[in-house]
Amino acid sequence: MTAVSGWGTARGIAERVRSGAVTAVEVVEEAVDAARRLDPVLHFLDELDVDGACRAAERLEPTGPLAGVPFLIKARTPPESPILTRLIAAGAIPIGWATRARSGAVSLTFGWNGREYTRNPWDLERSPGGSTAGGAAAVAAGVVPLATGGDSGGSLRIPASFCGIVGFKGTYGRVPRPGGRALGGLTTAGVIGADLDDVILATSIASGPHRLDPTSLPHWPVPPEPGPLEVGRYGGDLVGPGASGPFALASARQSRVAYFSTLGRWAADPGVDRVVRERLAQCGLEVVDVPLELGPTDEAWPVLWGLDNGRGAEAAAANRAREIRDFNNTALADLFAEVDALVTPTTLTVAHGYDQHEQSIVTGDPCWIFNVTGHPAVSVPAGLADGLPVGAQIVAPHGADELALAVARQILTDLPRPPHC
Repeated sequence: MTAVSGWGTARGIAERVRSGAVTAVEVVEEAVDAARRLDPVLHFLDELDVDGACRAAERLEPTGPLAGVPFLIKARTPPESPILTRLIAAGAIPIGWATRARSGAVSLTFGWNGREYTRNPWDLERSPGGSTAGGAAAVAAGVVPLATGGDSGGSLRIPASFCGIVGFKGTYGRVPRPGGRALGGLTTAGVIGADLDDVILATSIASGPHRLDPTSLPHWPVPPEPGPLEVGRYGGDLVGPGASGPFALASARQSRVAYFSTLGRWAADPGVDRVVRERLAQCGLEVVDVPLELGPTDEAWPVLWGLDNGRGAEAAAANRAREIRDFNNTALADLFAEVDALVTPTTLTVAHGYDQHEQSIVTGDPCWIFNVTGHPAVSVPAGLADGLPVGAQIVAPHGADELALAVARQILTDLPRPPHC
């Protein structure tokens, strides 16, 4: 799937801008034209900033790794957010703000521009997910190759799954946030994109310590290309040549994964489960049967979310949430001592109706646990069910973001372009 019509991936755009083959002005003008053409159909824009984008393109020094790459900002993102300032410093050019869910909604798996619900380019009667709704719809439709967002309960991964693109939530603290660590510690800033390597590059650029977030992790370099693993497993860690840390990138024939169709009380739709299982069989991963018993995330997540959003919590509820977090972290550490990664469907269903989100809150069930625990998790397209995208979620140990992405690269499958793009 190409990102911007005629220009290709973000990395390809930047290379052409740096070489002088195209100008940043030309790229931005095409992205703006695409936004104007498709927004009346998909309603993904909160606001388009044509003048600001054109001025930025005109004065751009075409040297950065994202030189001339247009992107959308999730609405209500603070302008001082490190993810914005660092992407812009790398040469990326925001063309406006993308829709998100209304504040106070029970479920956030939709987008709203104040007049219309955001639509999914695969089916105009479906939601693109949320809360990074507009960014996902625009990326899937080919308007921009990247969009920013945050993930406190699947808000990058759910729209990626619904729209057939890539959403990556790094280890908690991977990308610094302007408010530092919230009390509940659920949300990780990140990007959503049409191309896995674009998402990896943008995440690397946005990573690293920042004065606004003293709890952020060290800079995360772009992982090396996958290669054969030559050294064995020691206590769950993989080491090998070319590794950027304690984890090497495993090749398909050497990766061991555990697969669970659900991690909570609700079951995945049989069609969704079948797509992910078939994809695992096709790509040659070794799927092993490993037990996993988790505490009730649906008890912990609302409490932590309330703390993150200034609503407070009773001491007993906060202590219970901490106990569940600790229990699940230990259970997952035991799992990762036996396998390289955990795979689930990203969502239990395909995209629901654009105005049915309040009846569809269980779509986030496989995602919530990894906001509570802080593990890295990425969603990539695994195939189609009834003509709609199905995402596979890949999870790795804390700090092993590159391992999750290596397995994701093996599962990732190309989808056709959606009908409305």
